[in-house]
Amino acid sequence: MTVFNNNKARALTIIGLLFCASLFGHPIDDYYKTYKNDSGMESKTVPPKLASLMVDEDYPEAIEVLRAMSALKYLNYYGDKADIEKYASKAIGAKGDYKELLNDVDGSRTVNVYGVKKKGKVRKIIAVVQTKSQFLLLIGKGKLTKKHIASLPALSKEIQ
Repeated sequence: MTVFNNNKARALTIIGLLFCASLFGHPIDDYYKTYKNDSGMESKTVPPKLASLMVDEDYPEAIEVLRAMSALKYLNYYGDKADIEKYASKAIGAKGDYKELLNDVDGSRTVNVYGVKKKGKVRKIIAVVQTKSQFLLLIGKGKLTKKHIASLPALSKEIQ
């Protein structure tokens, strides 16, 4: 009877921990849920392997990044510069404990990439792209290398 109670207590503890973890998701997931239905906001969850088939062959580095990913969702907004800056600053604020991996400024285009590394690969990634007329947030999972991270600006251009 004691063995049964110990196993039952362990099982209940594990279930409780999993439940608590689901209640306290990452801030970027909360951000995505909050803004995905805003007027003018396009939100999509896309299988990365399928998306790689739709990318123009002129962007082989973008195709390679998508093939290294296992999950991808994004928010895309065209509109007023003030709204774009608001969306971008709030997205960057929701990065949580993700570390900055890339900050690329190309004219009026800014790409900020944040991620979580594990065993030498980036497993979780957030990319915030802003221009004068567009905001783009990419949230992904996979096994990305430094080369893949450096190719994210090309991927963000292709998603436009």
